[in-house]
Amino acid sequence: MLRSLFREFAGAGGKLDDPCPSLASFRNRCNVLVIFEDSNDDRPIRQEEELLHHEKNLTDRNVTVLRVAGGGVFQLFEEPYELNADDIRRDLQGPENDEFEMVLVGTDGMTKLRSYAPLPTVVILGVLDALPPSIS
Repeated sequence: MLRSLFREFAGAGGKLDDPCPSLASFRNRCNVLVIFEDSNDDRPIRQEEELLHHEKNLTDRNVTVLRVAGGGVFQLFEEPYELNADDIRRDLQGPENDEFEMVLVGTDGMTKLRSYAPLPTVVILGVLDALPPSIS
């Protein structure tokens, strides 16, 4: 309550309420699966191969897959977006540059799944399918 009163008095609106402003361009459009990669690790490669085998299932569920590697952001299935890797890492409280982590962000901007190890796509799809229709 105090926080909302402070926002009202300070004139801060929805920007403070956005759980992940760096991915705001995806809000209410699609779910975003962010893979934080380490070049000295094979986990990102294993995860990407797993996801590529299920590309249709993911795109049918309106999932965009972003790879955050070093200072760059790359898409797995589509054309690249101009996104800032450091902003995404900060907003999602992602790992240091030399660690693997995967975060699923729903259309509402909230984190739905976080994993420090590669996951079978069926697990990710299960999380998506369990979300209420207005959030997934």
